[in-house]
This record gives sequence, C-alpha cells and structure tokens, in this order.
Amino acid sequence: MKKASLSTKVLVGLIAGVLLGLLFGEKVAWFSVLGDVFIGLLQMTVLPYIMFSLIVNIGRLSFDTARKIIKYGLIFLSMLLLIGVIALLLLPLAFPHWENGSFYSADFVRSHVPFDFIKLYIPANPFKSMGDNMVPAVVLFSIFIGLGMMKLPNKETLLKPLDVLTDGLNQVNKMIVKITPIGVFSIGAGVVSKLSWADLSRLQGYLLLYLLAVLLITFLVLPYIISSFTPYSSKTIFKITRSTLITIFATGKIIVVFPQLIEDIKAIIRTEQGATQKAQDEVDIIMPLAYPFPNLGTFMIFIFVPFAAWYTGGALSWNSAPIFVSSTLLSSFVAPITGLPFVMDLLHIPPKTFQLFVVSTVLTDRIRVVLGAVDLIALTLLTIAAGHGLLKFKAGKLIQGLLVVILAGGVSIYGMNRLLAKSMEGIPTNIEIVNQFKIISPQPPYKILKVAKRNPSRKWKGENTLSRIKRRGTIRIGFYKDAMPFSFYNSDSLLVGYDIDLAFQLATDLNAKIEFVPIKQGELIKDIKADYIDIMMSDIFISGKYAQEMALSKPYLNVSLALLVPKNNDEFNSFKTTIKLDTFTVSYFERDEIAHEFLSFFPHGGAYKIQRFDQFFKQGKDDSIHIDAHLTSAERAAALTIFHPDYKVVNPLPYHISNALVFPVANDAVWLRYIDNWIDYRTKDSTFKRIYNQWILGNAYRKKEKPWSFYEDVIKAKWFSKRDADTAKKQVR
Repeated sequence: MKKASLSTKVLVGLIAGVLLGLLFGEKVAWFSVLGDVFIGLLQMTVLPYIMFSLIVNIGRLSFDTARKIIKYGLIFLSMLLLIGVIALLLLPLAFPHWENGSFYSADFVRSHVPFDFIKLYIPANPFKSMGDNMVPAVVLFSIFIGLGMMKLPNKETLLKPLDVLTDGLNQVNKMIVKITPIGVFSIGAGVVSKLSWADLSRLQGYLLLYLLAVLLITFLVLPYIISSFTPYSSKTIFKITRSTLITIFATGKIIVVFPQLIEDIKAIIRTEQGATQKAQDEVDIIMPLAYPFPNLGTFMIFIFVPFAAWYTGGALSWNSAPIFVSSTLLSSFVAPITGLPFVMDLLHIPPKTFQLFVVSTVLTDRIRVVLGAVDLIALTLLTIAAGHGLLKFKAGKLIQGLLVVILAGGVSIYGMNRLLAKSMEGIPTNIEIVNQFKIISPQPPYKILKVAKRNPSRKWKGENTLSRIKRRGTIRIGFYKDAMPFSFYNSDSLLVGYDIDLAFQLATDLNAKIEFVPIKQGELIKDIKADYIDIMMSDIFISGKYAQEMALSKPYLNVSLALLVPKNNDEFNSFKTTIKLDTFTVSYFERDEIAHEFLSFFPHGGAYKIQRFDQFFKQGKDDSIHIDAHLTSAERAAALTIFHPDYKVVNPLPYHISNALVFPVANDAVWLRYIDNWIDYRTKDSTFKRIYNQWILGNAYRKKEKPWSFYEDVIKAKWFSKRDADTAKKQVR
C-alpha cells in the first residue's frame, strides 16, 4: 500500500480536528493548548533563520545582483498591490442596499494610539527588536549587516559558520514539521470548539465576500499571472506547495513554516530545465525581504472597512475611494488589528463594528495567510524569472486569464449580491433589535398617567418623601416620552429604556408600585416643586440652573456632547471644518447653558431651542429657521440614528466635552441621601452596567451563548428527551 504523503496526513488531521470540535464543543477546547505548543515550536527557529539567511546571502551578493533583485521586486510588488486595490474597489459591489443605524460605542471618545513605524521598522536596539518579534526591524538590521559584509575580503570566515547554522535551523524546522498532522489536529479541534453560530450569522456578508476574494485571487488571478509571465505552471506550484499551504491554513501563520515555503519555491524552480543554483539561492534573499511588505492576504482583509460601513447603514461613496485606498496602503504595513481602526476612524465608520472583526479573525486569519503565501510565491517566482531572463509575455494566456477572471468575478459578485440580499431578510435591523429589548429589572405593578398631576397623597406633617413612598407603597417617577434610549415607547407601545429599567429596579428595592408621570419639555422644575413626582429618571444633564432650582442626585452616568447631522454633511466632522463655516444653527432641548458652552467654540454659530424632534427631522423649505445639526449626547444621538439611518453622530469640538446625568428629586435630604446610596449600591453590583450594555451599547441581556456542539445539542439532547419520555410512560403505567 502506498504510504500517505505529508499533505494528505495534514489534511486528514485538520478534518479530524474540525469534526472533533463540532462533535464535542467546549469539552475539547483544551486541544488549543497543544496547538499553541506546536505553533511555538515552529516559530522558535524562524526569526534566527531569516536573520542569518539574509546576512549570508546578501553578504555574498554583488551590487549588480542586489540592485536587480530590488528593482524587479518593487515592480512586481506594485503590480500585485494594484490587483488588490482593484479588488477592494470592485468587490464591495456585492453588498446590497441596506440602511441601518448604529448603537453608541465607547470608542467614540477613545483616542487611537498612532502607529509607531519607527519602532516597527528601525532597529534602534536590534536585540529588543528580536525579543519583541519585530520582523521588519530584524530584516532591516540583517540587510544592513549583509550590505556591510559585501566588500569585506575575509567575509567567508564568518559567512561559512553562519551558513552551517542556517542549515541547522532548517533541519530543526524539518523535524518539527513531521508532527504537523498532530499539530493541525489540535488547532482544528480547539478553534472550532469555540465558534458561535450567532457570531457567524452576523458576519456572513464579510466572511463570504472575503472568502470570494481569496478564492478568486489565489486560484485564478495569481496562477494566471505566474503562468503568463514565467515558465512555471499553476499545477506544478500547487502540487509542490500543497502540504505547506494546508499547514499555513491550520496554523494561521506564514512565518512558522517559512523555511519549508522557501524549500518549496526552490523545488518549483528545479522543475524547469536550466535551473541554476544561483536562482535557488536568491529565494533565500527575496522571501525574507518580501515578508515585511504588504501581501494580498493582509491587504484584502481591509475589505472589512466597506463591510463595516455597509453594515452600519452607510455604504462608502466613490468620493471616499482615495482616502480608503491610500490609508489602506499605509495601514497594510502593520497587523490588521492595528491598521483597521485607523482606516475606520478616517472614514468615520462606527468603531463598535471592529468587535465583529475581532470575532472573524478565528476564520479569516487562516484564510488570509493562504493568499499571503501564494502572493509571496508569485512575487518570488516573477522576480527570479525577470532577473534570470526567464520572463516571457504570453499574450494569449493573459487574455484568456482576463476573460476568465472578469466573467468569474462578475458572476460571483452578482450572485453574492443576490445571496446577501436574501439572507439579510432574516437578520434583524437595529430598529427591530431595539424593539425586542426587554426590561432587565424585576417589574413591580405600575401604571402610566396620561398627564402630570399632583401626588394625591399629601405628606403628613414632618414626613419625608421616602416615608411617604413606604406608607403609600407607590413611587411617582417622572419621564420624557421621547428621550431614547433613556425613556421611550417601543413598537409594542411599552415604556422602556435605560432610565425606565433603572426605575423598575429602584421601585423593586423599595418594594413599591410605580406611577410613571409624563413630564413636558421645560416644565420639570415646576412639576417637581409642585409635588407631581418623587424623582425624575429620563436623561437629565446636570446644569447650574438645575442645581439652583432642584435637589440633584450624584451623577450616575457620564455622557459626551455630540452633534446629530445628515450623513451627506461633512462640514461638522471635525473642529477644523466646523470653525471655517460662515454661519450655522444647532437645535437643542431646554439646556441653554450647555448650548452656549458648545457655541463658545464657534463665533459664527447660533442655537435654537426646540420642543420636539419633528422640528429638526421634518424641516421644510418654508421653515423660518434652517437647523443644520442637533446638539445632544453622543449616546442619545447614536440611538436616534437607528430610527433615522440617514443621520450620523460627530464631534466637531477640539476635544470631547463630558456632562453628567443625574436624577432630580424632591427637595428632601433623607430622600436624596437614599438615592445617592442606592446609586452607589447598584453601581457596585453591576446593575447599572448590565442595563447600560443593553440600552446604550445594544447588547441584549442574555446568557452567553455556548458554542454549538453535535454531542451536546444533538446526541445528548435526544438521549435526555427519550429518557424523559420513557420515565413519563412508566409513571402513567
């Protein structure tokens, strides 16, 4: 019987690991530890191998050969990146039209740490760069050492021992590669055991489009380019690199099998007659030199940016293409986990969606490295072919490739568009998600008054508000009808929201019923002084005027000032653009001093107090005052974009201005002290956090979904249901 090849063993190990993860779920999650051990063993020799290999091979080069490698390498690197740019611009056409507002994200007020390109690329301390695994810096250090040794007369004294050491490191890597089937088995079981089908369903648009991009470029575009310009066929390339590519897919890293990939490329070169040892030796130079530069696998990851824009209801316009492409080219030099937030921030895409990308890396990291490896193979083969006179332009093959790629790409994009349009019908929009939110706190009996009126039970002489609530068994809580996400009516006409949820918790702690009292804009001070309510719980900013007129609790939530503006209006995106405006008008609700504080930054701005949102959202040409933006908190503005997806949230101020939300209460020291203590208590037990996560951040309160497992969800579930049925039959008998 023919002995199975390494690639077959690796593939079998991967499939077996995936099946084990599906069958037993979290029970086999511990296999990921063995997977990490395998990756660590592979990785331990790679950086020294790259460093010594570069020093040895560059040190033995002539300046003419070095110049030729750099020249052709940069030409073909630019050509491959151009393919990536075209794909990034065309593939988002697969996204169907879909508008969807976005929940608030704390990233709105978080400043992103800028890239440290100097640390990444300049080896000020080469040993620290090695310890921190800064591959670009280590490569640059090795290049300079190699260049410095080029003209030394006695360089072989050092190069020969380094050559032997490089061979030794390569042998160690080959020893570890032999246990690859076991390693990929462990990785497959560990990764799949942690997958959540809910996360996958939300990410399907991005995952499907990225998979499409990888398949088209890996198996059509790059093979046609290689076969059109070099003597190497795609069949030969994939036959030789098959086991290495499977290992790369399983580990999610190119660098761990870097020596193996170099040997594969040398084997490809040897398949052609007339292959020289010099051409094979150049692989040891080109591959480490090319590795720190962007590859198509990493470059295409940035298709997440148009996906995030589409997912949040604002597809990128063609006007944004120059910023998108240029920032992607810059950011592709670093890890996607670092570069993506930078690009998203430039294009004003809600940063919360970045969490989806983090989830997706479980799968995309394994797909992108395969494309990255094939990209490195293509770049190396093209550069060597050009340097050794093997570059031949086959017009017929290239035209055939263009026709196949255009046809396959066009059909795939259209098909993906239709598929996503159909599948999106089953995914709830953020409006539907908000309307499905339930009150988290226990709900004592309550009623909602139609109009505000005085408390029917007057306080007894010397009685405080807390005592009256205990005596009546009822607390009167004021609210605004239209203050989402703090207090509002959902599609089922139920009063819900962040503050309403807190109100139910407060009443439960007091063992009291609730009378919700609707308060009109501008009448809060009058109503609370007239004993209409015991407490107001509905998005109340602290202010000097309120502090003088009412008793206010300690702050329970800090919010940031922001503007709500139409999506097509970019004049308020930053302080630089806003300060240049000749004039503009912002609307606001009743907090005059906050509006004046905002306008203190803009000498040409004006403010207009409104009583209801219709005055802002439904402006007509006949309106006497045109309102350009609405001033509110970023938390409230984000919630409004869910119901008005053609609007966005911006901060035009030079920095973020925070304000605090408080509960105005009846002017009673005992009652005020109780509310302050209640805020402390419910903050420490995470009640405020749980309610905030749902109503403000949009994360529905539920138990964490367990990863699906065939054993738990099918075999075990059926066995228990059958056992329960048999038990019931016996009891009947």
